[in-house]
Order: sequence, then C-alpha cells, then structure tokens
Amino acid sequence: MGKIKQYLKSCVAEGVFPGASWAVGNSGGVLETGSVGLLGKGLGPVNEDTIYDLASLTKIFTALSIMKQLEDGLIRLEDEIQYFLPSYKNNHLGSVTIFALLTHTAPFPGVTKHYQHAKTREELLESIRSTKPRSDSNVLYTCDAFILLGEISSAVENASLDKIVRQRVLEPLKMTETCYNPPVSLLDRIAPTEECSWRGKLVRGEVHDENALVMGGVSGNAGLFSNIVDVQRLALAVLASLEKGTFLHKANAELMIRNHTAGRGENRGLCWSIAGPGSSAGELMSPRSFGHTGFTGTKIWIDPDRKLYTVLLSNRIHPLRDNESIFRTRHIFDNLAILEYAND
Repeated sequence: MGKIKQYLKSCVAEGVFPGASWAVGNSGGVLETGSVGLLGKGLGPVNEDTIYDLASLTKIFTALSIMKQLEDGLIRLEDEIQYFLPSYKNNHLGSVTIFALLTHTAPFPGVTKHYQHAKTREELLESIRSTKPRSDSNVLYTCDAFILLGEISSAVENASLDKIVRQRVLEPLKMTETCYNPPVSLLDRIAPTEECSWRGKLVRGEVHDENALVMGGVSGNAGLFSNIVDVQRLALAVLASLEKGTFLHKANAELMIRNHTAGRGENRGLCWSIAGPGSSAGELMSPRSFGHTGFTGTKIWIDPDRKLYTVLLSNRIHPLRDNESIFRTRHIFDNLAILEYAND
C-alpha cells in the first residue's frame, strides 16, 4: 500500500472524513488515484464514480468562465459591476471592479448569512446589494464576490450561469460527470454532507452552501457536484494551459496565477489562492503553486514548477461541520505527493 493511501485510510479511522477520493498527476496525466472509506454512515464504499459537493471549488469554474469571456473580448478586469448589472448604478458597490471581485479585495465584510432572511434568489441578491462595505481593501475571502461574478458572467452573454459554465468549461474539458443540481438518478453515488439543523434533514444531492441553495443551487460561489475523474481533468487542463496555452491562452493562465495581493494579508491570484502563510499548500509545494479548497472537504492544488497537481475530494462535514482536522490533512497529503512524485 502506498504512503498516500495508507495515510488517508488513517484519516478515515481518525474521523477526519468518512471517505475520500484522491488523485496526483503531472503534465502527462494521472500518476496515482484511489479511494478510501465510505460515502457516509451506513453507506457503501467510495470509488472513482463517487460524486462530491465541490463547495467553493465551484468558484474556479466561475472564474474560468469569466476569463474565457475576457479572451473573447467581452469583458476586461477593470470593468465595474454597474457596467453589467444596472441595479448597481448609483449603488455604493457599483464601482467595484471584476479584478477586485476575483482577488477577494472587494469591500465585502466576509462571511454573510443572507439565507437567514432572504427566501428567494432576488431577495438574496438585494441583500448583497445592501451590504455595508468595509473600509479597507485587504484580502478578505467572501462568497458574495463570486455570487456577483456569476451574475456578471450570466449578464455578459444573457444566458444562465449553468449554461455558460457547461459551454465554456465542462464541455471543452469533457467533464461529463460535473453538474449543478444533480438528478435523483445519481443520488446513490453522491456522498452526503451535513445533518443540517437549518433544513432539518441530512443533506444529500443538494448543495450544502445555504446561500447557493437560496440561489436555486446555481451560484457563482458554490453548487457544482463532481467526481475525482472529472476534477483531475480540470487540474490537468490548467497545468497544460500554463505550459502550452491549450484550454486557456498561456498569457491568460499566467495572469490568473500571478500574486496580485502581495502585502495585503494573503496571497491571491485571480480566484486562486497562492502558496504562502495560511494557505492550504503543503510545505513542500513550490512558492508559485496555487489552488483552492471547498468547505465540504475538497481541494485542488497545482505546482507549475514541478508540473504536478493534487486533488482531494471528501465530505469532512458529514455528519456535522464541527470537524477541522481536514486543514492538517491537506498539508500532509500534498507533502506525501511531492515526496513520491516530484522529480527535483
């Protein structure tokens, strides 16, 4: 048994998550992939077909859709929210740029529970529009920024966000197992998330993020479900874009992973988190490495210097979200991958 599998099996035993799928790969494709544990309490084993709620990994797909629109000359990063969303004209957030939204430097006040008072998509968007801005422009990770990016992307092409993501990302990358609001026919393959007190039920096959749920399950911040086979296709496409300009133009891919926020509290590219203090990168990842995590227990990390990627999908919030062991696990998983597969 390899070190990665052995370690992840120990994580299941320790209650980090009930089960997980993982993959490590390089420019040539998959080097190692596997699954451990169960979908959830009393359920069957995890395998490569197991579908997880990607949570905030959804933000990557929103950002990629925006950057593909940039390549088509439909937007620029300095465009303001009000240019695409007329309801923001004369609003205190109207002059916030796409760049600020993508780098989490927009003046949103962090975690916002709009769902507690907004019962419809329109009410939730109005709640965001009414948000009192913070006074600084340091990095502060928010979902509101990406909910608005989803709205902007949709407005740019006068099409629904799920259609845009499908046409601009999922179909080109042949991610056929990735979708919003998965059909009931897939339920047996979906790992459940939380015993949710707000909903009064176990969440399975329905987006865990409450704001995204109010948005109808299709939102710029969360909502996508996928499996390990598809998510590694995404990782490989991003890596190949940096090397050869395949899916994204090389200049566009490089722009996304540049550290745009040095000295502003956290290293951020366009959507991507960049390795550094407080990031989810293992200590052995290169300083230029980048990635993203999802609240449910998901992670993708890419090291362009070593031409290596790691993907870890889990439901660490099953049965309850009060479980933070995943933060340590993510680092160790990356480190083991580097030790096993890096050529330097």
